[in-house]
Amino acid sequence: LILFQKGQTTTPPPFEIFFCFGEEWPDQKPKEKKLITVQVVPVAARLLLEMFSGELSWSADSIPLQISHPDLKDKMVEQFKELHQLWQNQQRLLPPAQPEPS
Repeated sequence: LILFQKGQTTTPPPFEIFFCFGEEWPDQKPKEKKLITVQVVPVAARLLLEMFSGELSWSADSIPLQISHPDLKDKMVEQFKELHQLWQNQQRLLPPAQPEPS
């Protein structure tokens, strides 16, 4: 994520976690052909990636996850807003990146 944020890689890091139930995995079959697969997307990882790529929209409705304590979700969104503001302030203070000589 840090390399992506610094522009040292064009590919964002994967943050999805896949689980397969009832079958051996990994094997030669693609995960779409498995009987039961579950994809877990950590909200914090998705928000950080969106923040660094500039795609983040700060809406509490943008988190499609039901959390047992609604206050926890609101607090997490507020903390990411603060983190994003700090990151933006830091970016304004840094001199523009110079390309490395080849």
